[in-house]
Amino acid sequence: MAKISKETKHFGWPAIIISGYGDGTLWVANFVGLTSCWVEGRERGDVVKRAPLVLAEYIKSCIEAHWPIPDPPSASELEATGLGEVITVCCEI
Repeated sequence: MAKISKETKHFGWPAIIISGYGDGTLWVANFVGLTSCWVEGRERGDVVKRAPLVLAEYIKSCIEAHWPIPDPPSASELEATGLGEVITVCCEI
């Protein structure tokens, strides 16, 4: 089993938040560039609140599996796509 350093590491990752699924009753935050990493919920606030936990678990899994973590995409480039609201999600590992 891989050991994770005791040193705390800080991560920030942009996510695109959109609503409208399920007749507007489902919000989704997608972490662009992290395969199959997203969080969803019935309210925007719930999605934003849980996003750091999802990001932390994803990154911990990558570290434990010795998978490379790519550089995060540029928030400004994501905003330019017009796909949805862009927020930066931060977590500690």
